[in-house]
Amino acid sequence: MKLGTWLLAMLQPMIGRILAAIGFSVITITGFELVISTLKNAVKDGINTLPADTLNLFLYAGGGQGLGMILGAITTKLLLWQVQRATQILGRNPG
Repeated sequence: MKLGTWLLAMLQPMIGRILAAIGFSVITITGFELVISTLKNAVKDGINTLPADTLNLFLYAGGGQGLGMILGAITTKLLLWQVQRATQILGRNPG
């Protein structure tokens, strides 16, 4: 067996896994981006329907920052989940 054939036989499954993980990541991150932006818009629309005095009280009490923290935590959790799934597909983290 020639060296090139042997190297190709050894690297071919790994290359396939890497390409699958990259494709899965791009599709999933694009889907998550769409879901998060839809969720943000729904929350904004819901808050904007509050009466003016209630909206001012909500914003004065730090409601905007609180919602930013909650949405940031959700986005971070989804990103970490995606990274973990990508490494599982690559075979680095089988557990």
